[in-house]
Amino acid sequence: MKLRYLLYVGLAVMVAVYTYETVITFGGLNTYIGDEVWYPTAAYNYLKLIFHLNLPMQYPYSNENNIQTYINPEHPPLGKYLMAISILALGYRPLAWRIPSWTLGSLLLVVAFFTGDRLYRKVMGDSNLSGVAGILASLIVASDPNLWVLHGIAMLEIFPAFFTLLTLYFIVADRPILAALTLGLDMASKETSYVLILPFLWYIGNVYGGVLKRAVYGLGVPVLTYGVLSIPIMWYYGSFTAWLRNSFLHQLSWDVQNGHISLTAISQISTPWDWFLNIHPFFLGNGLYANTDPVVLILAVALTVTVMMLRDEILTLFSMFAWTVWLGLVLVYFLGNHTLFSFYVTDFSPVLDVFVVPASFKVVNEVLGRIPIVISWKLRKP
Repeated sequence: MKLRYLLYVGLAVMVAVYTYETVITFGGLNTYIGDEVWYPTAAYNYLKLIFHLNLPMQYPYSNENNIQTYINPEHPPLGKYLMAISILALGYRPLAWRIPSWTLGSLLLVVAFFTGDRLYRKVMGDSNLSGVAGILASLIVASDPNLWVLHGIAMLEIFPAFFTLLTLYFIVADRPILAALTLGLDMASKETSYVLILPFLWYIGNVYGGVLKRAVYGLGVPVLTYGVLSIPIMWYYGSFTAWLRNSFLHQLSWDVQNGHISLTAISQISTPWDWFLNIHPFFLGNGLYANTDPVVLILAVALTVTVMMLRDEILTLFSMFAWTVWLGLVLVYFLGNHTLFSFYVTDFSPVLDVFVVPASFKVVNEVLGRIPIVISWKLRKP
């Protein structure tokens, strides 16, 4: 128990330091950074155009075309709702629109701890080192360079990063209904999470069995959650069909097209396989780059193959919540969108950051468990 309390203290210190470093690093950047030219402005326009709240602006709009009426239909609404709430409370200024990202970034360390702890218990069958696994998972998440930059500014990536890992926490904690609800929040954060319906349906099928429950809990609850959060956008467009055409279907068509940036901006564009070697990390301005972590990504590949060979279902399912998103981005690339960026890794990297810890314990335990058998076999061999 003493070790457990020490780990809790360590986690608290880690979160405090992470939050402090976030504030001193990003709090003084009093300008739009990267795609902040789109999302905070869209959040303000939610308040103005959808909820009819005329708030003063302490900071000017960005200089993009038609920005004063832009509501960013290319992406789901949840991240912009959270920015809008912060803007409503604190005014339209960089500090206000970044606070939701900072908050979720710090909370992600806590979720990583408890997810790593629970996952270790499930795969190892004991709790001897589960707290150690949890604190190691938090440390890897805290040192994730992509996550560090993207949680510090008001872009969308931190929202699916957080809700995907929270969904997995509820899965390993055996709370499937809560997992279904948070998956709906995940899907309402960014469309890269739509594909997570596939591994989630597999999980729900294993929990409940039967087509009806799989449909209700695996599909119905997440989709309903997404739909409820989209009602204000439907109201703005005037009907469900208009929302479907201008928002949901528009997202799908937008994602498979070039045009997110000029194809001549070679140093900014990277393919999904480039991310494994940190090739062409995206430059966000102000000296900030969306660097990936090749060590964790490559280790995660090796461990995923290994746990699949060991037929560990829970570790395989856990890793699929990352690789399904990555494969979705690979599909997008082959469907025609060759303007992908390294910061998309943030959408799934916390899953791999947590996964590599219990998976490493599992593989080491398997290797150590087999060594006496191999030695015994060699001694008996004529």
